[in-house]
Amino acid sequence: MASVIKNMPFHLQVYQILRESILTGKFRPGERLLELKLAQELGVSRSPIREALRMLEQDGLVNTMDNGTVVNPMEVEDIEEIYQCRIATEPYAGFLAALKIKDEEIAELEQLVNEAEVAYDQKEFERVVDLNTAFHDQIVHISGNGRLSEIVDKIRSLSILARNTELKVYSRPRDYLDEHKQIVKALKEKDAHIVESVIRKHIENDWKYYSNQYQAALNHEETSKKRV
Repeated sequence: MASVIKNMPFHLQVYQILRESILTGKFRPGERLLELKLAQELGVSRSPIREALRMLEQDGLVNTMDNGTVVNPMEVEDIEEIYQCRIATEPYAGFLAALKIKDEEIAELEQLVNEAEVAYDQKEFERVVDLNTAFHDQIVHISGNGRLSEIVDKIRSLSILARNTELKVYSRPRDYLDEHKQIVKALKEKDAHIVESVIRKHIENDWKYYSNQYQAALNHEETSKKRV
């Protein structure tokens, strides 16, 4: 993990360090986060650790359990709710974005897709997740609806955790990047209804892939137990 410096509030630095560690997979879902161990590793007292963990809990990234604080286990039901929230918000953000998007903003989205393709081919999956998040965030930003952006912000971290699972655990194929290209194409044509439709389909496909892989993993586990 990164180290703490003295010219910033310790709890904010600890929060950023731990958040990054969770979102990049250094701390796995369900893993316990021990205050004393973290304090020793980061060279701070337990107080900023405790405050940072409280902030992470507000983000939904950690849960307080009987045995202490753990990284959000991200049960399949939780991930389904995240995708449902995305389906309810991001397609309409795309609709609004199509009504006002500028040529330079389309070029920025195209660049994000191109960089994601390169990162995927090089198996730089953390960067792929970052670029995918930036792609969707940019569309929400272009929509110009501040309250809609706030709603999306509240589940962004959990969305990143879900994308990490798709790409790192279940090896999501790169065909979803073709769907990003379809979104950009619709935005170029400024067809708001088509943009809304393709974004909704894209997120639905993400969830379908995840749920199918999750069910396949469960079936494999049950089959293995029967053989033992």
